[in-house]
Formats: sequence, structure tokens, C-alpha cells
Amino acid sequence: MMVLALTGFADSLYLTWYHYDPAVRVCIASSGCETVNASRFATLAGVPVALIGVAGYFLIVAALAGRRWGPPAVRTGARYAAYGLSAVGTAFSLYLTAVEVLVLRAYCTWCLISLAMVIGICVVATMDLATTHRS
Repeated sequence: MMVLALTGFADSLYLTWYHYDPAVRVCIASSGCETVNASRFATLAGVPVALIGVAGYFLIVAALAGRRWGPPAVRTGARYAAYGLSAVGTAFSLYLTAVEVLVLRAYCTWCLISLAMVIGICVVATMDLATTHRS
């Protein structure tokens, strides 16, 4: 999960940079990144969605660190936090992807990478909780 979270964090950092600096804009495997990142859906209350992703992935990384290396009293809560944060991130990413498909009709490869990372974290975090409760 940590590798997925760090990959998502790096992806969101790049997308934040992409948002603020036109010189770094590179879109792989599609030409829709510009359309998506220039749309009204690229910000929420004036905050770039990519920056929200940076914060979300940072919190997931922190929860995973607590899950792995925290004191025993913190580990259970950190498992739930990792699951909850990834579930919220998955729901938000699915919403944004639906906007790409249904409204913008443009696809941002970097956004899809983030979606894949957060779904992966959510799946593994769900399995982690399920196996923790069985023991």
C-alpha cells in the first residue's frame, strides 16, 4: 500500500505543478490533460483538485506509517484511517473520472493513474481490515 500511496502522492504533486506551471505540461497516451486541467472541475472552492490529492495521499502515507511503525495502540486506528481515506479518495476520484467521461469527454492520463493508485490502496486496505478482524 505504501508504494501505491507514494506513487499517488508523486502523481498528485506533478498534477499540482502542472496546474500552476504551463511549461511542465506533458500528457502521455492522450491529449485530454489540458482540457481536464483547464476545466472548472480542476478546482474546488478555488483549490486545485490536484492539491487536494497531495493532501489526501499525504494523510494516507501518514496512516500507513502509523499502521506499520506506530505503537500498538495506534495501529488499529491507523488501519481504519487508511481505509477511510482511501475510500473517500476512491469516491472522489470516481466522481472526477465520471466528469471526464460524461461532461468533458477528455481523459487525463495522470488523473487515471491517481484513480488506479487510490483504488488499489482501497482494495488492499479493505483486505487488511478483513484479515485483521479474522485473527
